[in-house]
Amino acid sequence: MTIGEQVSVRTLDTADDLDETRLEAIGFVFHGNFPEPGSKKAPKAGTNLLHFARCAKLEKAGETESKIWFRTIGTAKQHLDDKVGAARWKWCKICEREITQKIINER
Repeated sequence: MTIGEQVSVRTLDTADDLDETRLEAIGFVFHGNFPEPGSKKAPKAGTNLLHFARCAKLEKAGETESKIWFRTIGTAKQHLDDKVGAARWKWCKICEREITQKIINER
């Protein structure tokens, strides 16, 4: 499989899919709710979270929430901004702190 043929976005339909993704610990996982087509009511940003695939908080993701795996942060950001809305999703607080600490440590 060439790089161009590799999947960069994948819907996680079952709990086994999520468990396998977390075990691989590659990429990012979103969980939350997409806005209903034609609805003026949008989901709150606090319910739509993006995590590192290895984040322990993913265990608390609800069964009814959509779950999507992304290979890169750029792909995740573009997809979520388009489908959920730029102000309707955010990083998990633990993952966000990890990113911040990583940046501080690199200086």
